[in-house]
Amino acid sequence: MVSPAHVDLAPWRSHGYSFGPEPVGELRDSSSLAQQPDALRERMAEDGYLLLRGALDREQVLAARAELCAKLAAVGLLDPSHPLTDAIYSGSNAGLGQLDRKAFAHDLRTGPALRALLQQGRIIRLFEAFLGGPVLPFSFIWVRTVRPGAATGCHYDWVYMGRGTRNLYTSWVPIGPVPFSDGPLAILEGSHRFTDLKATYGALDVDRDKDNNPYGGGWLSKDPGAVQQRHGGRWLTAEFAPGDLLLFGMFTLHCSLDNTSPQRRIRLSTDTRYQLAAEPADERWTGEEPFGHGME
Repeated sequence: MVSPAHVDLAPWRSHGYSFGPEPVGELRDSSSLAQQPDALRERMAEDGYLLLRGALDREQVLAARAELCAKLAAVGLLDPSHPLTDAIYSGSNAGLGQLDRKAFAHDLRTGPALRALLQQGRIIRLFEAFLGGPVLPFSFIWVRTVRPGAATGCHYDWVYMGRGTRNLYTSWVPIGPVPFSDGPLAILEGSHRFTDLKATYGALDVDRDKDNNPYGGGWLSKDPGAVQQRHGGRWLTAEFAPGDLLLFGMFTLHCSLDNTSPQRRIRLSTDTRYQLAAEPADERWTGEEPFGHGME
């Protein structure tokens, strides 16, 4: 494996925890392989992820950002003294108290601009080439509105959606620019090969095992440094621009940096999943109205 460059993340943390003790590296850019499906498959098997710069249409990404920002502004989450699409946090969640949050989340993930970006066009063609056949995108789109001070803990995606094919991939899409300060995703190098972790934590189903879950939820840990000390590897991350795409498998361990944006910008991103249409799919996240968690 080619080791990505060192990234100086001394100021950055996840849930306040350091990413040490090993230096943090930079995600390897696979954009030069974008038109070579066989090479992409080989790189995925080697690294457990693919970073593809400019893989999506920048204007489509920005249209999805404008759509999401309008909805966040309507419930008072954005500071009206700044341009809407800057996504500057208002500091108040009061507007959410009057909402049906389930309906609001449904509204966020079903906008036409977001659907056009994530369930049509370039991203579908990319996955058809990568997977080698007709593709099923999960109906459910996970919209992440990460406010200042927030982060995502270390986890495998499989524990949330492991009732179908293992040949399932996540696309993490930054809906706008994501510098280091805004809390980009980080991947633990080589974690897709952690056999022991896959057989223990990776065997969890957060719905099936909700009454007997030694982890308390879907995250393995909030502390990336402790995870690294126990399992090895380096944490890898990067800054992102509109149009960039990060793909990874179900057993690639990842988390995010804390959002420490000095402008108090909300980090906007989405998680979507793709598989071959002919293979079994997790019924919680597919169909016209996926029911999600809470049902077995």
